[in-house]
Amino acid sequence: MYVPDLYEAEPRRIEALVPLDGARILEIGCGDGRLTGFAAARAASVYAFDPDGEQVAAARGAVAAQSVRFGVHGADALDVERESFDVALCGWSL
Repeated sequence: MYVPDLYEAEPRRIEALVPLDGARILEIGCGDGRLTGFAAARAASVYAFDPDGEQVAAARGAVAAQSVRFGVHGADALDVERESFDVALCGWSL
């Protein structure tokens, strides 16, 4: 059952726990971009991926930030050039 986060508790909690401003973020299981836009508004860069191509297409449509790159694959197929991330987000993907 899907319950919308009307009070944006999840983003507020993330922001309280880890600094996102200027961070390089890896978003595992971005889905339709629910957290991607939130992260992109604060981060220096975001690499967001999900195995569902339709969901990634929806995320691309919802998040127009140039600092965001999207991929269509699962976590087991993560293949980014050697780079490091400051924060990894994984909401509702486990």
